[in-house]
Amino acid sequence: MSSRKLVCAALSALFIWMMNAGAAEETGKNLILIEEEEPRVCAAAAEQGLASPGAEDAAPAAAEAGLEELFEEKGLTLGESAVAYPVLKEGAAENALREKINDLILEDGKIRDYVTRISQLISGGKLTVSWRGTLLGPVFSFACFAEGAVKTPRNTFVWTGGNIDLRDGHEVTAEEIFTDPEAAREIMEAYLEETVAPEMSAHLLNSLLTPLPELFRMTERGLIWMYPIDDLSTLSDRAGDVLVPWDAVWDQLNLAEDGVLSAMGLNRFRPAAEGETLSAGSTEAIRQAVEDGVFPGIPVRLGESLQPLTDSWRMLIDPDVYTLGRMFSLEGAPFQRVFLTTDYLSESWENSTVDGIRADLGGLYGLTAGITPRECWIQALGEPDHSLTFDGEKAEAWRTVPGVRDYYEFGDHRLQLHADEEGILTSIVISQ
Repeated sequence: MSSRKLVCAALSALFIWMMNAGAAEETGKNLILIEEEEPRVCAAAAEQGLASPGAEDAAPAAAEAGLEELFEEKGLTLGESAVAYPVLKEGAAENALREKINDLILEDGKIRDYVTRISQLISGGKLTVSWRGTLLGPVFSFACFAEGAVKTPRNTFVWTGGNIDLRDGHEVTAEEIFTDPEAAREIMEAYLEETVAPEMSAHLLNSLLTPLPELFRMTERGLIWMYPIDDLSTLSDRAGDVLVPWDAVWDQLNLAEDGVLSAMGLNRFRPAAEGETLSAGSTEAIRQAVEDGVFPGIPVRLGESLQPLTDSWRMLIDPDVYTLGRMFSLEGAPFQRVFLTTDYLSESWENSTVDGIRADLGGLYGLTAGITPRECWIQALGEPDHSLTFDGEKAEAWRTVPGVRDYYEFGDHRLQLHADEEGILTSIVISQ
């Protein structure tokens, strides 16, 4: 097909897509347009009680459903370029609300701009747009990342995204999250300069961490701030993002009963300090996470193949060796001060799987690194199945600090809680 015909075909597809952006699904090279129907409930939504046909105020009860039940991926591919983005599934909300939410996703993600752009690249150039998202109660928090010829032929990396309350389709802002947004911003910027900058500077091309950017998303571990590439960029030449854990700004959070953070269930993540106890709900959530082999806020599961993770996220540094195998550090805020452990059977890791997830930052449903004392988790979880004492030499071999490590068996997996010599939690490990 000639270049002119390719461009015409691309523009035709683009026109059809933009006429029905929220309801267009690509299959192969063709676009299938989905006609709007009377409100009805998809099977997964019905099972979760997410929406009621004909109810004017019907909205997803997202706290009772997972991301996969409510959202699906749509997109468009033209030549070597592709745009993918999330949409709320048909039947997961009353039609008007669903349309409002999906329009906001398109707007926050700049999806229409990217689709227009890939139509211009049909005869040369490449742009790839992907996304990742988190469902916290009724709030859908997502980021889109565009790589390639975003605006000019020069390759670059751009973040977009937003935080949407699925109950009414409004944008969740910093003013809604904090009791005093300006004070919170000052605290977070001080945290970045004093704690994050010294750790990350060696792994960045550009490292202007402050002032904070405007764009952020929320996860179980904390707020992820997403930067323009000229301010913060990684050694793999991607725009940087940084995690500020909830505990770093906990006193500034608006946790009113009728607030959005309470609806998100954020109280489950309240840092357990000296003299405090974990709630029954937090304790059960910890057990369930270990049984499932996942660490909320860290996008990996025990037993997952390691190679695709390093391909997608890129390695922050070369793998380190510890007593039981190797430790991998990946780029990106979700993996900030996180180590994935695996075997050391050979120099290559094409066939290796993740046998452990270790977090030295943030928390697991109240168990918080740098804050929670050992007596707190023993009171909540009971006496450990066994414990090991780490002297200086053993700690060095395990790439940790001297202290005590407690082991709890939940299902087929193990929770390891490492306390320093002062009895304060330093590492949370979920392992096989």
